[in-house]
Amino acid sequence: MRRRTPLRRAGLLLLAIMALAAAGPAQARWLRAETDRFVIYSSGGEGQLRAFASRLTTYDQVLRIFNPSTLERKPKTKLQVFLFSNPANLKRVQPSLPPNAAGFYRAMNEGVFAFAVRDGGLGEDDVLFHEYAHHFMLENFPSAYPAWFVEGWAEYFMTTEITGTTIKVGGYNPARVYGIFNETWLPLDKLLSATTAETRDERRDAYYAQAWLLMHYMRSDLARAAQLDAATRAIAAGEAPVKAVQTAAGKTMLQLTEALRAYRKLPNYEIKLTALPTPAMTVTAMPASADDLLIDAQRLILAPTGRVDAEFLAEVRRKAARYPGDALAERTLARAEFVMGDVTAGEAILKRRLAENSGDVEDLLLAGTGQVLAGIRDQPRRLERFRAARSLLGKAYQLDKADFRTLYAYAMSRSVEPTYPTENDLTALTEARSLAPAVTEISLQLGLALMRKGRREDASRVLAIVLNNPHGGADVARLRAMLDQSDATKTGKFDFGGTGDPQPPAQPNP
Repeated sequence: MRRRTPLRRAGLLLLAIMALAAAGPAQARWLRAETDRFVIYSSGGEGQLRAFASRLTTYDQVLRIFNPSTLERKPKTKLQVFLFSNPANLKRVQPSLPPNAAGFYRAMNEGVFAFAVRDGGLGEDDVLFHEYAHHFMLENFPSAYPAWFVEGWAEYFMTTEITGTTIKVGGYNPARVYGIFNETWLPLDKLLSATTAETRDERRDAYYAQAWLLMHYMRSDLARAAQLDAATRAIAAGEAPVKAVQTAAGKTMLQLTEALRAYRKLPNYEIKLTALPTPAMTVTAMPASADDLLIDAQRLILAPTGRVDAEFLAEVRRKAARYPGDALAERTLARAEFVMGDVTAGEAILKRRLAENSGDVEDLLLAGTGQVLAGIRDQPRRLERFRAARSLLGKAYQLDKADFRTLYAYAMSRSVEPTYPTENDLTALTEARSLAPAVTEISLQLGLALMRKGRREDASRVLAIVLNNPHGGADVARLRAMLDQSDATKTGKFDFGGTGDPQPPAQPNP
C-alpha cells in the first residue's frame, strides 16, 4: 500500500474542490442588484456594481432636491438598468440602434429599462444620467413638454458631478460644447418646435447642444427660470412653442439667439450632503444561462411581435437547450416562440412550468402575455387567444396587484371585445398608468379608450404626454392628424397597437 505524500494529498484536495464546484449550480458573470428604486444588471464585479448603485441613488436624490415635491415619493415600478462593458451588447439588445449610440431608455408595456455602455463616449456617468433624467421626468411629471425641454433638461442634469458628499450641478459636457462652437446652429424656431425624430441625423448633435445651452441659460437666473416655467405651462396648454417662449421671455427669436451666443459663464450649483444615501441593497449572482441569454431575453422584449428573425430564433433555441429546467432559459425560449416562432412550443414550456408551480407570477404573466403576442400575430385566432389570456392574467393579478404589466396586458386582451372599453377596462388602464406613469404607451391606450367613451377633455389631458414625445416620430404625427379628423375624434377608433394641470419640474435657486 502506497503512502500518500503531501504533494499527492494536495492534488487530491484540489480535485475534491473542483468536483464540489462542478456539482454546484454554475454562475454567470452577471450580477443583479436591487434597491428600493432600481434593479441593476452588470457583468462587472460586485464592488463595482454596489458603487454604481450607490451613485445612481445619489443622483436620484439630487434630482429630488431640485424638485422638492418628489422627496418623499417612491416609484411604484422600479427602473431596470443594464450596464454593458462591451459596446457590441448594446447593438445586440437593439439591432436598429445607430452605430455611435452609447445608451438608450425604453419605458414600455413590459417594463421600464435603461441600457448603457460604461464610458460610452460622453463621460463616465453622462449617458445613463441622461437616460435616468428622462425617466425621472416622466415618472414624476407626466405632462406635455416640448421636445427641446425634455432633452435639454436631461442634458442639463446629466453632467452632475458626485465627489464624495459634494455634488455639482450645471457643468458642461465637452461633446456638447464642441457642438456649440463647431456645428452650424439650427434656427431657434426650429429647435423650439421640432422633435428629435423630426431632426435630420446629421443635425442631432447641434439639436442636443442647443437644447442644453438654452436650458442652462434659462435656469441660471431666477427671472429667466420663471419665464421658462411660464412658457412650458403655456405650451402644455396648447400655445405654439415659439409664441410661448417669445411671450414669456420678452424677446424675439433673433434677440434670444444673440443672448445664447453671448452666454459663456456657466454658474454651477453645489450641494453638500451630510452623508451619501446608503440604500438597502441585495446583490445576487445570475445563473450561468445569463451569459448566453440575458441580453437575448431583453432583445425579445423590445422586438416587434411577429417580425421573424430565423437566425436569431435558431440561436436562442440552441442556447436554451444547454440549460434544461433553467427558469431564465425556458422563459426566454418561450417568449421567442410567442414573438417569432412556434406558439405551440411556447405554450408547452409554460404549461409544464405552471404544472410544477401554479403560483409563479412571472410564468403566469408570460403565459398570458404570450397569448396576447400570439393573437397579434394570428389575426384569425386573435379573439380566441386574447380571451385565453385573461384567466392567466387574472391569476397573476391576484398574486401581485402592483404590477402594471398584468393590468395593461389584461386591458389589451379586452380591446377586441365589442363592449370595450367598459368602466372596468378604463379602471385597469388608469391603475396601470398610475403604477407606471413613464410608460406613454399606457397613456396612449387610455386616451384612445376615453375618446371612444366620448370623454374628449379627459382624453386630451391623458394624450398630451404622448403628443409631446420628443422621439415620437410618425406615430405622433398620425395621432395628431387623427385627432383633427372629426370622425376619429368622435369614435376614438385609431390604428395603434396626466391628469390635472401640468406641473413642470421645479427650477433651482441660484
